[in-house]
Amino acid sequence: MDKHVKKLQGITRVAGAVSGEALVTSEKLSHLVNAIGSDGVIRMNGHPLKGQSYAGKIIVYDTDIFSTGGALGLYFKSRIKQTGPLALICRRVHPISVGGAVDAQIPAVDGFDQDPCQEIKSGDLVRINAPEAGGEAIVEICPAGTGTPSGDTGQWSGPSKPVAQKRRIWPQDSLKLTFYEEEMLYGKHGRAKQAAMERLVEFGQGMASKRMVPICSAHVFSDWKNYDLVIGSWPLYEEFAALGAKVAVPTTVESTVMADELVHDQGMPWHYQVMMPAGEVYAAMRPVHEALKDMGVQVIPTCIPYMHLTPPRFGEFHVTAESNHAAYANIMLGARVNRDPANMVFYAAITGIMPEYGMHLAENRRGQMLFEVAPDLLPELQDVGDYVALGGAIGFRAVDRVPVVLGLNHLSNEQGKAFCACVSPALTYPMMHIVGVTPEARTMEEAFGGPIPKDVERISIGKQEIRELFHNTRQTDRQDIDVGVIGCPFLTFQELAGLAELLDGRTVKKRLWLYTDYVFYSAAKKAGLLARIEKSGARVVHSCCPGMIIRDASAAESLVYATDSLKVARLMSGIGWPKNWLGTRRDVVNAAITGRFEPSRWL
Repeated sequence: MDKHVKKLQGITRVAGAVSGEALVTSEKLSHLVNAIGSDGVIRMNGHPLKGQSYAGKIIVYDTDIFSTGGALGLYFKSRIKQTGPLALICRRVHPISVGGAVDAQIPAVDGFDQDPCQEIKSGDLVRINAPEAGGEAIVEICPAGTGTPSGDTGQWSGPSKPVAQKRRIWPQDSLKLTFYEEEMLYGKHGRAKQAAMERLVEFGQGMASKRMVPICSAHVFSDWKNYDLVIGSWPLYEEFAALGAKVAVPTTVESTVMADELVHDQGMPWHYQVMMPAGEVYAAMRPVHEALKDMGVQVIPTCIPYMHLTPPRFGEFHVTAESNHAAYANIMLGARVNRDPANMVFYAAITGIMPEYGMHLAENRRGQMLFEVAPDLLPELQDVGDYVALGGAIGFRAVDRVPVVLGLNHLSNEQGKAFCACVSPALTYPMMHIVGVTPEARTMEEAFGGPIPKDVERISIGKQEIRELFHNTRQTDRQDIDVGVIGCPFLTFQELAGLAELLDGRTVKKRLWLYTDYVFYSAAKKAGLLARIEKSGARVVHSCCPGMIIRDASAAESLVYATDSLKVARLMSGIGWPKNWLGTRRDVVNAAITGRFEPSRWL
């Protein structure tokens, strides 16, 4: 080997062999279109690689953050737009990107003997040989400026030659299938189930799964048919609808671009500073929804199906493309749910099974660190936004560990929803134990799966930590706002009732959009809440995700939003997105009424 070439040994998650130039960061990334555009340009607010493109490069990074839709974004950029990376090298490849790499048909490797984010530099030439999932991956690095290794020019400028397998971390045949699962894989139940099984098996092999588990429901992404700012699921839906696919379990759909019957309502967010007229976007959304309906999906767009359409029960397996769905199901209800790659959720819906991994397994659900909520903080938790901040303060400190939270003896459905929404913008995996609330955590010992470790890390969360969360999330000094956004995750009936009380007798000066789904919208309308809210000038928006509005990028970057959602503030920021203030719900309402964001608490 040339004296300049370094070699790293790791684990293959998704097989492949490739050579190319490296683009490196030690930070987390998301392949979601919000974070990395369909052109491959990184748009994440404050990210070291912001403004750079990973198209045609080997991207080296820590692990994934943000939405499970990153799997679809990776697939869409790689296979449809040809603007994706050549391969993924991570400290740890998140399941989201294992699933994404399967459909992107690119190698994904991790588990190295040295830190790849330190050993590889941007501009280095990198060669990956990763023959089989679960087997050894070899990464060779030729530092930038040293030229290609002598006598090796061709191999470093094109695809790598496979190398012989030297060691295995887990057996290739570790994933065992039942007789019926094998029948699906071999095509005895139709090509649609076979294609879905082929991809699920490859994902399961990358996750070292030993079996498939039967699921009770699935929750898939929505999309609209376009080649720019899209989630990236629509080509897969077209492919499987053409095969005559039908879902095997109750399947719901994620919040979408706009509400069917409100397309032409000029007060709706899809008419404000947008890139395309609402009618054109709706025309591109309809065929995607029709394809889903043809496959048996319940197209009632929502991000909170656990509240009404498909409520999970203790111990059940569910699959979902919505992170707060997974978190709420685990933390509040004791179900077994991962932040699944969104493409694999769709395949699981068709087959009725998912590889067992992550939060399906008891050993991965056990507590790993302890957070103690300070007693003097409890009386200050008065607003839903306070629970958003509490979840975020814990999530940003736990990152990829399972926190045990002591000191919260009760959470309402709405407080629990707000608290659990820290998963994706902050916490990597959708599991916490709230002692006395989480079904598996009646005691601290249950939360830790046995005696509390003597050396467990203990962190106190008090007023200062909540204050810091609000202050550190803001993205502008301009207090004059353009829009107030409340309802990510969607608002429940009780929350709409509370907002009606806050707005009674008042008039908004700036746009205030309150997001919910059709189920709660209809109930609020029947109960008279809708009329009370909209008398103030605020608008109740149903079915639409605030992150799926296709705004004109140059106009959007000059806008300032006030929101009580950590997801809006973190996921919907950066190149082509507004600047956000994160505040309590009451402060967001007041900002819409006065036109200025002036926090009354956590100063």
